[in-house]
Amino acid sequence: MIWTPLTTIMTVLGIFGLALMLFSATKAYSITRKSARASLEEKYVLEKEYYLLSTVVWIILASRIVASGLFWATNESLIALIPGAMCQFGVNQAGTPYSWIDNGIKIFVILVYGIWLTLDFINRRTKGAPLLASLSRLFILMAPLLLIDTALDLIFYSSLEPVTVPCCRIIFDQTSAVPCPYCFIFHDAPLFLLVIVSYGLSIAAVVWSLAIRHYLKVGGDIEPIGMSAIRRLVTFSLIFAVIGTIALIPAILQVIGGGVFVH
Repeated sequence: MIWTPLTTIMTVLGIFGLALMLFSATKAYSITRKSARASLEEKYVLEKEYYLLSTVVWIILASRIVASGLFWATNESLIALIPGAMCQFGVNQAGTPYSWIDNGIKIFVILVYGIWLTLDFINRRTKGAPLLASLSRLFILMAPLLLIDTALDLIFYSSLEPVTVPCCRIIFDQTSAVPCPYCFIFHDAPLFLLVIVSYGLSIAAVVWSLAIRHYLKVGGDIEPIGMSAIRRLVTFSLIFAVIGTIALIPAILQVIGGGVFVH
């Protein structure tokens, strides 16, 4: 492993996430097992346990968002330590295959946990916490995803060695149909990062609103609160889509002005 302050922080965050996930999974399983036959008094106790679970999950997602940002910063800082690497593509080559899987999983984790937290936001504002059992079961189903995410961080950074890798300009040369994605987004046309993030958040808001609609069949007080949340998410989706579209024009001009597919 290449020990740096950032790789150490990523390791600590990974262990922290695993510990919280294991604690939360046991709580969620307990709530799921007891909720079906719980008396009124027992349900009140389960609600308190659920709110503890909910708080911990919010902390877990916050730590994974921080880890996602640090993942980019850490990989950027490792470029100079990997012989032959000129961008993060080289760092990912040195950590293959774990690095590539880790990149994709991180985006998926935020999308999936965003669904859970959106539903939890509604559940907290609905009398009687009607989604208590459903959200507990859903968390158990999502727990392996978080396990994979944090485990990949630990495996990736613990197995990373300063091996010589080919420069991205060798793989993505002038004859390539596409440029190196890391050089293109972070160096040649950084405005495309804003486009990608904006469209990504727009799509995520739509997915979260569809998840809410699925759980509205519970009925009762949850329906008006859920519909209000859906309207807000649709509005956010439109706002992010507009931002992405506006940013797309100068991003294209940036590519044209700097030369098409600069390598």
